[in-house]
Order: sequence, then structure tokens, then C-alpha cells
Amino acid sequence: MTESRRFLIETLLPLRKLSEEARREKAIRHGHISTLHVWWARRPLVVARAAVLGALLTESAEVDEKFIVNLCRWEVHDGDPGGRHLLEQARRLIRQRFGGQPPKVLDSFAGGGSIPLEALRLGAEAYAVEYNPVAYLILKATIEYPQRYGQKLASEVKRWGEWVLGRARRELAAFYPAVGGETPIAYIWSRTIRCPNPACGAEIPLFRQLWLARKANKKVALKPIPNRAAKRVDFAIVDGDAVDFDPSRGTVSRGNAVCPVCQASAKGNYVKAEAQAGRMGHRLVAVVTTRGKGQGRNYRLATKEDLAAFRKAEEALQNLLRTPSPWAFGLSWVPEEPSRLVGAGQQQSVEASYGFLQWGKFFNPRQLLALVTFGKWVREAYRQILREGGDTEFAKAVATYLAFGVDFMANRNSIVCFWDNQKEVLYQTFATHAIKMAWDYAETNPLSSAIGSWISAMNWARDYLTRESRILQVGSAHLGSAAALPFPDRHFDAVVVDPPYADNVPYADLSDFFYVWLRRTVGDLYPEAFGTSLVPKDEEAVVNPARFGGGRKGEQIAQAHYQRLMQKSFAEIHRVLKPDGMAMVMFTHRSTEAWERLIQSLLDAGLYPTASFPVHTEMEASTHQRGKGAIQSTILMACRRRPENAPVGWYGPVRAELERVIPERLAEFWKAGIRGADFFISAIGPAVGVFGRYRKVMRPDGREVAVGDLLDEARSIVTAFVMAQLGLTRLDGPTWFYVLYRWAYGGEELSFDEANKLAKSVGAELDALTGRRRLVVRKTNTVRLLAFAERLRNEAVRRDFEQAIRDGALAALPEIDRLHLLLYLWHRGEKEALPTLLRQAGVLTEDHPLWRTAQALLEIEEGRNGGGVGEEARALTQLLGSKRSLLREAETQGAATRQLRLL
Repeated sequence: MTESRRFLIETLLPLRKLSEEARREKAIRHGHISTLHVWWARRPLVVARAAVLGALLTESAEVDEKFIVNLCRWEVHDGDPGGRHLLEQARRLIRQRFGGQPPKVLDSFAGGGSIPLEALRLGAEAYAVEYNPVAYLILKATIEYPQRYGQKLASEVKRWGEWVLGRARRELAAFYPAVGGETPIAYIWSRTIRCPNPACGAEIPLFRQLWLARKANKKVALKPIPNRAAKRVDFAIVDGDAVDFDPSRGTVSRGNAVCPVCQASAKGNYVKAEAQAGRMGHRLVAVVTTRGKGQGRNYRLATKEDLAAFRKAEEALQNLLRTPSPWAFGLSWVPEEPSRLVGAGQQQSVEASYGFLQWGKFFNPRQLLALVTFGKWVREAYRQILREGGDTEFAKAVATYLAFGVDFMANRNSIVCFWDNQKEVLYQTFATHAIKMAWDYAETNPLSSAIGSWISAMNWARDYLTRESRILQVGSAHLGSAAALPFPDRHFDAVVVDPPYADNVPYADLSDFFYVWLRRTVGDLYPEAFGTSLVPKDEEAVVNPARFGGGRKGEQIAQAHYQRLMQKSFAEIHRVLKPDGMAMVMFTHRSTEAWERLIQSLLDAGLYPTASFPVHTEMEASTHQRGKGAIQSTILMACRRRPENAPVGWYGPVRAELERVIPERLAEFWKAGIRGADFFISAIGPAVGVFGRYRKVMRPDGREVAVGDLLDEARSIVTAFVMAQLGLTRLDGPTWFYVLYRWAYGGEELSFDEANKLAKSVGAELDALTGRRRLVVRKTNTVRLLAFAERLRNEAVRRDFEQAIRDGALAALPEIDRLHLLLYLWHRGEKEALPTLLRQAGVLTEDHPLWRTAQALLEIEEGRNGGGVGEEARALTQLLGSKRSLLREAETQGAATRQLRLL
């Protein structure tokens, strides 16, 4: 590889600015690809743009960091004059490199379409392959239809969306009556069960909390009023100072309910049993209304008229079900297809736990009536377009966006949507990468203009089409497997992929929710995609043990299944990539085991990373990430085809090269603000860039070095680098482990395997840390680090420390033990005992390493919130503030001792 042939991605990527832009994009909605249709774990467009640009241009292009930063912003698109100028510059540079022709770019795990869309924007021929039929339709609507039909498509979708709304409104308006000039936009429902107390038997309304609006200037809540005589619970709506109770405490928590009438407990198993037996009901409690756009939200209790309107809708649905459905494939009016089944050994899902065994069970009767009514008119709109002389393909395109409108309403109008009391809007079904139980749910009015309505669905589609239909290049979407690509050898100039992250998202299981509706509305227009009753799953590249019986054996089979498909998929990328082409792989996973499998698949396929960059793409408040110690960065790995004559490497020289290369890259990542778990993962790319160049790496005794062994070496190098940055040297194993865990994962849980690798990297044994040291607590396959207060609540720990004091052996304890003991006594108010303890522990100078460790932990903990971590930060601040006075007292005490009792 000559110097002039190094790709831009191998030499130049403005990490900090790109990360800032990626985080900012996460909050953008109007016109964004994410508003077209739900798809999980989409990468930010700006990251995809940077990846494609870096995979197509070499360092010989006249491009600097400023140009990349300006180009990779949300505002840069063809509808903006300044943005169009930047894009034309990028397109010109790309065409120059490829002889005036557009390069061919492939995404073989195309999913939600971010990568192929950005390839089109940069003037490339974009090819997208996807195994999932729902994603395939999203890709057609993302990279084919807008660019093929232009602004005409946006205006026709608007026109036919209004046509569908007009006809649906005539059939549905009576079921959403306005009262006193107030239009209902949402209905607040509570699920109900009977109190298990035989002497009570009251209906328990299940609310996770009782706030309706919880803003700085607006407080509205539902106040339960138990009626013990009638054995029921009534409600009042209170606001302002009248909120004289704690609305954050509902009637159900962690699946366990409490009866407001008699205070009896209904355990989670009882609640599930009632649901599975069909005895869980629901009760209309309140209505959210508005006087019009910008007029805010008002709240009132549900009336008999509201309930009567619902009953009418229920009756109308029953009448409809007696008639033939308009759907193809002989499908029933409402989805009777089975929802995801759960195999043995896997934690039960919402479907299995609460009896939602068919996809139609995720909606109440009025929601179902609305969805099938709109769906019926979507199909009729397609036929009407043809009657008016419309082109078949164009009519199919328009109908697809209308069908997405039905999906939009299904996502925003199911019985697992709940009311967001801070924003006063509905949470969608897929607020996370899972379907979660909602004890109280919010039903939207699809005829209003609020979020979740048909109007809002069409507005989102219009905004997207208006923005992206200005791209002149038309993409190509293919339904198929990444493990068997329909393209000739050495066909693509670049391959940019964001493959499934092992067990992160069960795409096929989740997308069944939408598939059953799309099959009804437009399934017959795409016979290649909707021939099966549910989304195909056999060759989906994810780790899903439930499909293989669950348990340990199911986990092993699922991992082997994923590894096989990933290896075949990377082998296909190697096959279709031109010899001088660049493959870009995006990956995000906290588990080094997942990284080992990914890297092994790359190497086995003949690809090796030459550079990697961590880009911060996840929002800290992301609900599916919360509480998992998850990383926030996506790692972009630039990969080349490994030469067929690649040499064999030897462990000694390769280890020396790792020690030289990895710290150089880590210094760049540190400067860019990468920290914590992200920093550990960021070292993987540079490490693989070293040993991946070799066909294999051998030890002097003839044994081959495994990928996992080399990643352990990389972890040790990262550990040493981090300690140096924190100003810490020569720490004992337990203290080193404690500091690193806090720095990388805070107070969150970590898998046992990951924690064990972290411990080994610092020369500690996790079993000793969980047993004799009691520094961490283990729960099945996870561990959690204990802050000083929680740790010393354990009597056995206090007894060990007291014994060390009596034996005069404090100085022999690990530094973290001595520090925790100091913090514990300070926290207990026994400050007069601290000088004696410092003397016994041998901590008599300001430059003793214990103080630097305390300072490093304080710097790590500052800014973290809640729990023992925050308490530890406060105690560290106070202790360090008194350091000098404590040392003076320790010095003046001389040989005097004081008996400390911890029990």
C-alpha cells in the first residue's frame, strides 16, 4: 500500500466534532429518516456520511477536517443552497477519483437505510440488501421511491393521505366525540384485576404512577378515592396545591399490585395468572383534550358518554368481523397471527406473561377498528389511483407510504403505549428495543392532529419526502441474505455495513408487530416479501437462544448460528469487494466476547482492520441503554482485503508493536474525550490493525495466539494507559480493579465474564473480590461493585477490618480497603479515630499514594448521580478537605493508639 493510497478513513476523522453532531442529530425529527418508519438501532446519518466519504476518498483528495465537519451536519442536504454546494464539492472529488463515474457502494445489512441513503447523497450508486421484509419496504421508501418520483411523490402522498382521512373520518368520528368544544386527543386507561382478598374483591385499577402533567409550571394528577363501602376506587383530578399526596406512587410496582381499598397485596404471579386466564380488564379513567393547536392539554374524568362511544366502537368492530375482510391472502380483519413465542430457559416476555398471544391482542377494540378502517381505505386508495390512470409502480409507492401511516398509528396507539406526563404526549410502543408492559395506557384519537394521529403520520412522511426526494441518484433495494449476495465478484468500490450486534436487538421478533399490518395493507403488492405469515427468522443473524430451546444449550447453538452467518456474510463482502476497495464495519457492543466473534469472522473472511474510530452515537438518556453500563460509541473499523500471501507473525514482535501502536491511538481518543467503557472498546481496532495483517500469530512454542488472547493484551495496555492518565502507579490488584470499574462502568452491573477479564488485566482474582474481599457482589451472571457504605454494612467485612486493626496489620491491606475504612469512620462521625487509623495504616504524608487514589476516585465520581456512588463522592470530598489537619493530628499522636470498634 503506497502512502497516496491510504483512505481518508484511515488517516482523518474529526472524532469530537462528529460525535457532537451525531448526538445532536438524535434529537432531530422533522424530515429525519427515523420518522418515516420505526427501525431499531439506526446509525446517525452524519456518521454514515462520514463513513461512506472516508471509504471512497483517499488522503490525496484535497480534504481537511474542517471540510468533513461542515459536510457531516444534519443541515447539509440538497434542499439547502449552502449544503448543496458542500455536497457538490464532495461529489466532484469522488467522481474525480473514479474516472468521472459514480462508485458502487453496498450495504449488505441495510436495516433502516442510513448508510445507502448517505451513499446516494454523496453521488454513489447505492445497493442495499436486507433479510427482513419490513426493513426491505423501508429501504424501498427510503432510497428508491423518493429519488425516482421526486417532489410529485410528496404532493401525491399528501393528497391521498387526505383522501383516506376523509373517508375514515366519516366512519369513525362518532366514536371520538368532542365535548364542550374540547377535542379528545388521548384516553387514559387502567388495567384492572380483582383484589385477591376474599373479604374485599374490589376492582384494583393498575397505575404505575398517577401524574397526568408534571412540569415546572403545571402539576395535574389523578387522585384515587377508595370507597370501602362500595368496594371500589373512584378518582378525582387535582392540580397545583391540591396535589396533597405522592402521585409518583401508583398501585403497581415491579409487577406487584396493592389494593387501594383494603391494602392487600396482589403478587406478580397472581397478576400474571389473572391476565393469562383472561380476567384482566381495563377501565377508562380520564380523557386528555385540547381546544386546538397551541392551546395546551386539559384533563377531565371519563364520562358515561365517553364509555358509550367506546362501546359503540366495540359493537361496530364485532359487526365488521362478521363480514369478509378486504385483505389479500385470506387474512382475518384483525391480526390473529401468534406473537413471539418464548422458548424454555428465557425470561418470559410481555406476550407470554400477560396473555397477549396474538398480535391483535395488543390493541383494544376501538384501536383495532381505527386501524382496520384506515387500512381498508389505504387499499382502496391504491385501486383509485389506478382507476385515475396512475402508473402501477407509482401507485404502489404512494400506497406504501399510506401503509406506513397505519404502522405509525399502530406504534402510537396500542395498549402498551403510556402517557408521558412531562411532555404531555403518548409514548410509542417501541420506546425501547422491546415491548414492555404498560399497566395504565393511553389511547390516541387518530382523527385529531396530535402525535399518533393519521395527520401526524402523513406530516412526517411529507417532511421526509420533501427533503430526500431532491437526491438525483436512485438506489437499489434487494430482499435477501448478506450471507448469499446476488452480485458478481469484485463488483463494489466500497462496502459499508452496520451488522446486527449479537443479542442487542431481536429484529425479526419485534418487526412482526408491523409485518402483520403491512401484509394486510400492501402485502400483495410485494409478493416477494410477504409470502409467509410472519417475518422469516431461520437465517436472521442475531443471537436469540429462545429459538433454539433456551438455556445454556440454546445459548451455545444461538452463538454458533450467529458466528456462522457473520462469517459467511463477511466472506461475501470479501468476494464482492474490489481488490483495492475499502470495507467499513460499524459495531457497538460492550462484551469483548461479541467483539472476539466479530473479529474472528472478519479475519476468517480475509478482511483485517487498518484503522478504527470511536464516534459517540448513543444518547445518555437512551432508555434501552439505561442501567447496563452500555457504551455510547459506535466503533468504525476500516477494513481491507488481507493479501493472500500475508506473512505469519511471531508473538514477541507483535506484542511489542501493540505496545507501541495502541498508546498512540489511545492518546488521540483521550484527547477526543472518549472515556469509560467506550475507551476500553476503542482499543480493539488498533489492536486488530496490528495482528490482523498476519495470516496467524504464533508463540515460540508453536502454539497459535487466539484473538481473545490478543484482546486481553490490548486490555492490559489500556489499563496501564488509563492509570497513567489518572496519575496512579503501582496499585495493588483490588484497588486497581475498583478504580477501573468505577471509571468505566460507574455503579452499574457488569457481566461476570467482563468483570473477570477486567480483574485479570490488573492481576486480581474476581472470585477473591466477591468472596474474601467482598468488594463486589455477584448475582447469577452479573456483578456489581460496592461503594464503601454498602460494603461496610456487611458485618463480616467490618469484623475482618477490626481484626486487622487489632493485629496491627492495616498497612498490609489493599489500599481500597484502607480508604473505605477511612470513609466509613468519617461517615459515621468518628473523626477523632481517623488520625490513629492513618498512623496504623502507614499513611503519614500528603504524597502517600492513598490520597492520590482518593483524588482519582473523586474526579471519577464527580458528576455521577444517585446511590452509593454519590454518597462516596461526598465522603471523599470531605475527607480530602481535612487531609492536612488529620495528618497533623496523626503526627502529634506519636505512638499513642486508640482501640477502634466497628461492630
